[in-house]
Amino acid sequence: MRIKACLSLLALLALPFTAVAKPERVVSFGANGTHWPELIPTPFMYDNTVANIVEVPCNWTAIRNAIQGVTANQANSGTLILVAPGELAGNGSSSGSDPVLESIGSATWAQRVTVAPRDGYGTVKWKNGIRFLKVFGICFAGFESIESGGVKSGVKLQGCRRSALAWIKCVGHFGAYGTDGITTEGVEIVELVQPNHYVVNDDAADIYAGGGPITGWRFDGCYHAPRFYEYPYTGGKPHTDTFQFATASGGTYGDMTLRDSAYFSSNNCAIQTGNVNGLDLEHCYVVSDTVSLSRYPWLPGGASGENGATKNAFNGSGKNLTAKDCTFYGGMALNQTDSPTPWSHVQNTRTSKAYNAPASGAWTVDTGMNAGNSGMPPMPNDAYLDNIWKNPGATTSVSRPVFIPGGGTYGAPQQVSLTCSTAGATIYYTTNGTTPTTSSTRYAGPFTVSATSTIKAFATSGTLDPSGVQSADYRIVNLVATPVISPEGGLFSTAQPATITCATSGATIYYTLDGTTPSTSSSVYQGPVLISSSATLKAIGIKTGAENSPVASATFGIGDSYVGSEAWTNVTFPSQPAQFTIRWNAIPDGPNIDGVTGLGPASADGYEDLACITRFATTGVIEARNGGVYSAVNPLTYEAGKLYRFEFNVNVAAKRYSVVVTPDGGAPVVIAQDYAFRTQQATAASLNHVSLVTLAGGSHMVSDITLGSTPAPTAPTGLRVTSN
Repeated sequence: MRIKACLSLLALLALPFTAVAKPERVVSFGANGTHWPELIPTPFMYDNTVANIVEVPCNWTAIRNAIQGVTANQANSGTLILVAPGELAGNGSSSGSDPVLESIGSATWAQRVTVAPRDGYGTVKWKNGIRFLKVFGICFAGFESIESGGVKSGVKLQGCRRSALAWIKCVGHFGAYGTDGITTEGVEIVELVQPNHYVVNDDAADIYAGGGPITGWRFDGCYHAPRFYEYPYTGGKPHTDTFQFATASGGTYGDMTLRDSAYFSSNNCAIQTGNVNGLDLEHCYVVSDTVSLSRYPWLPGGASGENGATKNAFNGSGKNLTAKDCTFYGGMALNQTDSPTPWSHVQNTRTSKAYNAPASGAWTVDTGMNAGNSGMPPMPNDAYLDNIWKNPGATTSVSRPVFIPGGGTYGAPQQVSLTCSTAGATIYYTTNGTTPTTSSTRYAGPFTVSATSTIKAFATSGTLDPSGVQSADYRIVNLVATPVISPEGGLFSTAQPATITCATSGATIYYTLDGTTPSTSSSVYQGPVLISSSATLKAIGIKTGAENSPVASATFGIGDSYVGSEAWTNVTFPSQPAQFTIRWNAIPDGPNIDGVTGLGPASADGYEDLACITRFATTGVIEARNGGVYSAVNPLTYEAGKLYRFEFNVNVAAKRYSVVVTPDGGAPVVIAQDYAFRTQQATAASLNHVSLVTLAGGSHMVSDITLGSTPAPTAPTGLRVTSN
């Protein structure tokens, strides 16, 4: 369904969205329920025809596991993760708070994965403050942050790429931060609403580039109420803005878009432009002074009058600013530090007073503008938000049934349950593979599948269209139970005895330690297996007259181990001024991380400190640095959780090195052959550090560092963890 822009909002709200279409933008100041992330494809939270729908209970662990289970194909074909009603508690939304989700998702997905409340907007609450750190390719939609125990729940995105927030009510502070070493690009904040004003010595929203650039962001259909600082105050005068851009440690901004959004002035201003380079405002409402105060008057205990100012719509610096179809009321206190003409182009934009002329276009000055004629948006109270964001009428079809457990191969009869998230829906099903109708068996409770069967089901409810028919294949066979390995793998400082058990009586367990799939030609398990060096233990159960069990797998890292995360980890080894060989094992914990391990002449704080470098690249392959570029003689695709053995052969005098990587259970692969040292280390006289860091998608672990044929000391000296 396509909605023409000429429809009034009331007429729009009376129209249902179809099951396959996202809402189409209707121009507004602030939220109206028609904006949705559009720069990157993102499944609509109420579209029950999405290819992959996963329902999870209301806890962060279940959400994390569901995201980690999404494959690239599933993400690219469309995936919704629907959360059951409840409350999700965070740990605060400051930069030092423990994130609820960290290093998850993928910036290489062609389509975002949407995480949303199963039963519609507001049925899942965020409390205590929520921080997302390095979350890639995920859209969180339809959540409501609440006040709990006097704490107004804020929301922070930090170091996130290609992610989004949509249809979010935020009662606390909103922050969107960059982070060292990552370009946070492709983020969309859509119909995020901060409806209430408070007395607090803080901004309503901060967009902060701290060490890493921010680019390609869009804020669409958002609404931000002001903050008034406490009065009288102690110490330095507080500085409160409604929407602030700020930088530190070399952070930069570019290609930022504000569209269809509303900003009411705090004590200092409505929008603090910082030193943004490229800020486009399209159909935005930015007001201060009497217009802002008519909606949000001074609050008791907050600075007001002469002490409170609230005279400026804009403040700060910046360049390459544009405005189209906007309304600005109040002062324009932009300095000329970054450009003598901050506004590069202005078109059809009304202002309450004359501002400095833009490089092209002109302001439309209306000195008679006031609260009555400036186009103030509706107040986004709870009733309004429920009306524009709630599920009723959002789809014309009943939600499709979900099978629990899902189809698959099982060694025993299964009790199968069918659920449907549409309230009051009736489910009909068949067990012989035929297409169900309303004359088929009506679902009344769990039923037993005791033989191989194809179950098909659909759901109906009132005047809604029936759901699509869903199908699940259950294969019930005499299947040997999956062996259980204990411990379940991990990193250990000493050799580990591993036990393997199988619940199927009479089954023989076969195992391997080199990552290959075990068979009857492999070792027979007769007692605990002592794992004295890093290895992947795989086991299978086999019994005459039954089908072989699924393969169980556990990866063990033995010896001193080091984790590459967002802070640099450095390990020293004896200085090598000539030719030498060094080896280590590495395990990535994600399929598309940015995990670097390299050799350098000193402790590393940045990539330029490394001479010889390999990486688990975000493209999913292992590659090495050849002078100024990354490449691979033979690109090797890597898997999360798999062990890889790296061997570096280095000629320091020639400033050249070669790399061979052996996947657990696989053959050696030449990644680099006579590659040049990184350009910045072309004069390195000796190498004495292994350094590692992971800046996207997860982390990786390095263990068993061996120089030549001599094992590394039990506790290598010089270990330190540093952060840029």
